[in-house]
Amino acid sequence: MTFYDLVIVGGGPAGVGTAYQLRESGLAVKLLEAAGQVGGRTKSVTLPGGAANAGAQFVYVGTRTHELVEELGLDTIPFEPRTYGIAYKGVTSVGCTNDEVVSGLPLTDGESAELLRLLDDSVNEYATVTAGGVFTDRAEGLASITVAERLEGLSPRVREIVATAIRAGAVGEASEIIAQYALRYFASYPAHETRNRRVLIDGMQSVVLAMAERLDPGAISTSASVTKVEFDPIRAVYTVTAVTPEGETEFEGREVLLAVPAPLIEAIVPRLPEWKKVALDAASTPGNTTMVIAADVSDVPEHRDWGMVTTVGHRFDCILNSTPGRWRSADEPGIVHYMCYANQAGYQPNVPGNRVAEEEWLEDFLSVAPALRGRIRGHHIQTWQHCFALLGLERADALSEIRRPVDGLHFAGDWSSTTAGSHGAFVEADRVAADVVGGRGL
Repeated sequence: MTFYDLVIVGGGPAGVGTAYQLRESGLAVKLLEAAGQVGGRTKSVTLPGGAANAGAQFVYVGTRTHELVEELGLDTIPFEPRTYGIAYKGVTSVGCTNDEVVSGLPLTDGESAELLRLLDDSVNEYATVTAGGVFTDRAEGLASITVAERLEGLSPRVREIVATAIRAGAVGEASEIIAQYALRYFASYPAHETRNRRVLIDGMQSVVLAMAERLDPGAISTSASVTKVEFDPIRAVYTVTAVTPEGETEFEGREVLLAVPAPLIEAIVPRLPEWKKVALDAASTPGNTTMVIAADVSDVPEHRDWGMVTTVGHRFDCILNSTPGRWRSADEPGIVHYMCYANQAGYQPNVPGNRVAEEEWLEDFLSVAPALRGRIRGHHIQTWQHCFALLGLERADALSEIRRPVDGLHFAGDWSSTTAGSHGAFVEADRVAADVVGGRGL
C-alpha cells in the first residue's frame, strides 16, 4: 500500500485546488473523488452552442478564481447585462431601466412605487459600496445584518418579489443571508454591473480540469467513494477507506483534507470532537436544482438581450443568460443558453431523467418565455443535494472553528470561506496547502 503525505477527499475546487498548489512541494498527494470526473459543483455539460454550466456560473473579477483562470490561460468573455426582468403573475417584464421593468408588472400604483424605490435604493447603495464591481470598506457594515431586516415593512407582494430575487442570487432565504452577500448577488443585476463577472468559454469546470491535468499521473482517483476516515494513534496514520471500481480499497496518509460538503463529514469521520461537530453544523450547504436550456432565438432576437429575470411563483427563482447581447457560440449563431436556478426547490433527485418531470419544468420555463416554444434545442437538469454555502451570520461567527484542524485532519470548501462559491473554495485550497507545507517546515 502506497503511503501519502496527504489524502484529499473530494475533487471539487477546494480539493483539486489544494493538490494543484502542492504539485511542486515534493509531497505525495492522493485525491479521491466519488464522481466519474473532478469538478464538483463547477460541472459543465455540452449543449447546442457549446459548454453549459450546471452549477457555478461566473468568474468574479479580482478573486482567486480569476487569478487562476489567467494563470491557466483559459479564455473568458465579460458578462455585460443591459436589462433586468421580473416575471410575476403571468407577466414577464424586461427592461433597460427599473422604471420600465416595474411599470410592466401587474401591481397597484402603491406597490409599483414601493418596488421601484427599493430597486433604485439598492442600485444606489451598490454603487456607493463598490468600485469597479468590487466591494470597498464601505460595505463592511452590511456584513453584520441579515437581509430580512431590510425587508421589514414592505407590502406582501413587493416582499415576495424581492425575497425571490435575493434567493435567486444568494441561494438562501432573506433571514439566512447577510446584507452584503445579497447586495452582491441581487443588486448587481438591476445595477447592470458589467465589470465584476466573466464567463469561461469552455465552462466553469474547465478551471478544475486544467488544474487536474497539471498534477502527476495517478494523483487523482475518480469513482472512489470514501466511506470512512480513521486514525491510528499508535502509528500516527490515517486510513481512508473508499469504494472503487476494484472494490473496497484503503489509502494511508499522514494527513487528510476533507473537501466535501460539511454535512457529509461526520458520517465518514465518526470520532470528531463535539466542538467540531457544532462548527460544521453552522456550515449550511442547502440543495438546489438547475436547468439549463439551449434555445435558438435567431428570429426572436430580443431574447438574446435577456440578462437576469427574477421568476416569482415558479419552480425556479430566476432565468439567467450569462452572455446577453451575444450568441453563445460564433459557430452556432442564434443559440442562447438560459440557466434556471431552483434554489427554493432544493434537492430533487427524481427530476433528472424523469421525462414527465422534465417536461413540467420545461413548460414552467415556457410560461415565462412563451416566445421560445418550439425553439428549444436542448436542455440539462442537474440536482445538487448540497449546493453552495449560505453566507449567514451563524457561519460567519463559526468560521475560525470550521477551519480549525483536528490533529492531521484539514477542512476546506466554499463553506469554510469568507464568501462562497468556487472563488471561496480556491482561497481555502491555498490556505490548506500553506498549512500542510508549513506544518512540514518546507
